[in-house]
Amino acid sequence: MKILKLALVIPTVLALIAMPIYPTFASQGSFSVQTPQTIVCRGLNLVGLSCDSQKVSPSNPIGSYQPQPVRFNFDIFSNTSTGTAVISNSAAPKNLSGQKINLVSVPNSNEIYELVNGQKHVFPSLAVFYDYGYTLDMVQPITQTQLDKYPRADLIKIQGNSAVYYLTEGGMVRPVINTKKIFDFYGDRPEDIITISRKEFNFYPANQYIYQESPLNRDVFQINGNGKRYLTPMAVARLGIRANQVAPVSKSELDFYKTLAPLVD
Repeated sequence: MKILKLALVIPTVLALIAMPIYPTFASQGSFSVQTPQTIVCRGLNLVGLSCDSQKVSPSNPIGSYQPQPVRFNFDIFSNTSTGTAVISNSAAPKNLSGQKINLVSVPNSNEIYELVNGQKHVFPSLAVFYDYGYTLDMVQPITQTQLDKYPRADLIKIQGNSAVYYLTEGGMVRPVINTKKIFDFYGDRPEDIITISRKEFNFYPANQYIYQESPLNRDVFQINGNGKRYLTPMAVARLGIRANQVAPVSKSELDFYKTLAPLVD
C-alpha cells in the first residue's frame, strides 16, 4: 500500500518541480519540449498506470476528455413541480371516499387542513379531526404561501347521503337547492364535492340568511326550503342577526329561490 501511494505521489511532485522551470527550457531550441502534463504521464506509465500522453498538448493540456453534465429528472433545488406544494404521500391517510389526502398545518397555527382534489378543507375542531381516526403525527408542515395556493373546498355531502350542501366561508351550511343549476352559477364541478362525517356536519350551523353579492345588494333574505323572504331592517334588528350570519350569494342563486311574503317586523 505504501509503495502504491509513493508511486502516485512521485509523478505529481515531478510535475510541480517541472512547472516553474518549464518556460525557461522551452525557450531553448535544443531542449525537447515536454509539458508538465507529459512528465506526469510518463511517471504514471513507469508505475504501470495508464495515461495517454499523445492526447496531451499545450493547446489541450488535459487531454481529449470532456466532462458530461449530469442530468436529473427532477429539480434538486425545488420541492415543487407545479404552482402548488408537493407533499409526501408515501403513507398518506384516506378520507371517507377512500381518496388519499394530505394532512397539513402551518407552523404556529392550531388549524389542521386536509388537501384533497386540489382543494383545502379545515377541520372545525380537534375532536372532529380525531373522529376520522387521524393522528397528529400524520400532519405535515406547510408554509402559508403554499397553503394559500389551494382554493377552499365549499361543496360537501354527508357520508351515505347524496344531498349536497354549500359550506360558507364563515363555517355555515345551506342545502344546494338544484345541484346542476348551482354548478352552472358558480362554475363548480361534481368532483369538487368532498364527503364528511355526520359528526362534522352537525358541527356547522345552518345558513339561514343571505344577501346578493354581485351586483351588491345589502337586503337580507331568510331562506327556507326553496323559498326566500325579505327581512326589513327592523326585522333584522329584532331577530338579532349578526353580519357573520349573513352569507353572500350570486344574483342567479338568489333569483332561483321562490319569493315568499316578507317579514316586516
